[in-house]
Amino acid sequence: MQSFASNAKIIHIDIDPAEISKNVKVDIPIVGDAKNILTSLNKYVSKCDSKEWLMKVQQWKDKYPLHYLETDKKLKPQYIIEQIDKICPDAIIVTEVGQHQMWAAQYCTFNEPRTFITSGGLGTMGYGIPAAIGAKTGKPDKVVFDIAGDGSFQMSSHELATAVQSDIPVIIAIMNNSCLGMVRQWQELFFEKRYSYTCFKEGSVDFVKLAEAYGALGIRVRNLEEVRPAIEEAIASGRTTVIDFVVEEEENVSPMVPAGAAINEILDLEMKK
Repeated sequence: MQSFASNAKIIHIDIDPAEISKNVKVDIPIVGDAKNILTSLNKYVSKCDSKEWLMKVQQWKDKYPLHYLETDKKLKPQYIIEQIDKICPDAIIVTEVGQHQMWAAQYCTFNEPRTFITSGGLGTMGYGIPAAIGAKTGKPDKVVFDIAGDGSFQMSSHELATAVQSDIPVIIAIMNNSCLGMVRQWQELFFEKRYSYTCFKEGSVDFVKLAEAYGALGIRVRNLEEVRPAIEEAIASGRTTVIDFVVEEEENVSPMVPAGAAINEILDLEMKK
């Protein structure tokens, strides 16, 4: 971790002394409640002028735009998320945890604060449906999408009962590759496709039947031309809806940083294909 912020002075705030400098050696350790400490630090800092930095970031985005290999043979999750964004650009987007979480961050254009609700790096599989229910309850005038993976969705799929019973019309868009996608991606790239307990073609769930069993609307999408009509139907229905998008099994999220590598050692997986 010597390459982490090598030119910076690092302050580490943590409630647990054992965590201080655990992964990265820091210059200023502060043990205590983060809220109280950050409040106290406010009087020592002022707002930075970020205009130049934001211009630099935009230049990088223009020079290295996001991309994926389009095909009419199998659905790409990136395309589906792009269509959700185009059809309903002011929606609140919630995610589960995994590849779909990163695609949502990349391919949704968020125009307002507090419209992207995700567990970040905490890895909380099953976060999406409860968070979507909360978001829709707080903002009933907004369309709320939970962009999910088939693995994460099953961690809290029983909360469909809560949404239906309480008449909270959230839309769950499952990027269904019959895999635990992020773990499968690591196994493909670094373990020569020795897939272990990550691929579930046999015994996989019929999500349309599951949705209907709870009284929700279930829609399955396999083809490119079905994507937009399914999204539009879900929005127009005013019901809790599960859309089962059957996507490319071995699609990888890119770019990524291998374990133990520095942030400048990024792999662009699409460029490798």
